[in-house]
Amino acid sequence: MADDLLSSMIPFMGCIMAQTPDGVRLTGASRDHMMAVAVTCKTFRPPFTVKTVAKTDSTNLRLYWHVGEVIFNWECSIRRLKVHDPATGRWWDAEDDGFIEVNQWHEIAWEISPNSMRVLVDGKLRFERSGDWGSIEAPAAIGPCFGSTVTVRSFTIE
Repeated sequence: MADDLLSSMIPFMGCIMAQTPDGVRLTGASRDHMMAVAVTCKTFRPPFTVKTVAKTDSTNLRLYWHVGEVIFNWECSIRRLKVHDPATGRWWDAEDDGFIEVNQWHEIAWEISPNSMRVLVDGKLRFERSGDWGSIEAPAAIGPCFGSTVTVRSFTIE
């Protein structure tokens, strides 16, 4: 099992990190703060898997790696999963695969290999795509957006 990186992550872009009995609560500096993240101090090159146990109070539980992004409970369409290409930022939609129950813990895995990626929630595949990510090395991050609160119980990279 990989070490939990949560205690070593640093706030970025106005992220406020607060320890709670449940885990680390992540909020933005204000309700309309567009983006706030807790970011790893280490960088990662594929193959690796971001694993987190986390929940949102409403919308926007987001994972990041390089310019890649995975958005659950997107504020514009709560059921649509938004995934941004880690190399280009281009996005793809998975129409009915983005909703996660509010205030419920979810096990999320973002598997990134040099030529493919998958997103799983509670062991179920939500997204899969081919690409070219083998030359990228970057930190990973998690956070809320547009006024949501994300609570993280664990954050590992395997």
